Amino acid sequence: DADAAAIGAVNTIRFTKTGLKGYNTDVTGFVNSLRPLLLPTDKAALILGTGGAAQAIAFGLTKLGIEYRFVSRSPVGGNLKYEELDSTVLKRFQILINCTPLGTYPEVDAAPPIPYKQVTRNHLFYDLIYNPELTTFLKRGLETGARIKNGLEMLHIQAEASWEIWNREE
Repeated sequence: DADAAAIGAVNTIRFTKTGLKGYNTDVTGFVNSLRPLLLPTDKAALILGTGGAAQAIAFGLTKLGIEYRFVSRSPVGGNLKYEELDSTVLKRFQILINCTPLGTYPEVDAAPPIPYKQVTRNHLFYDLIYNPELTTFLKRGLETGARIKNGLEMLHIQAEASWEIWNREE
């Protein structure tokens, strides 16, 4: 569909009379799970990682009217490097979204290399990972008083969106 084409990633396919059609339910899951957490001060986000899920997250942030920048180990274009994150950057970007696999099994102690000591209770940490429920990234955010959310609700919303796609009438 148009959203999946704009994102450049498909995670749900449907067999139609004319062939396969691809969709991206990451956007729906992310937007609908993030929206209730947003405060009026949440105007800008750092997307940690640049893979397919990160592209969907960027698309969702645009839908929400939230400015964003990508952060990666080897940035391309206007992306930030992890080494560039400091107190000035973290004051401007209150939302930090982990779209990397850091923190999943077997490296459950791993976390994105951000300056956690610069994080405050004004920040929101969102991790697409849902197993473990509390990743090291989220634990470190919680220690600073930041609001946190893992990706389990996003997964549930995505599953419902996929079910609707597969079962709708043509």
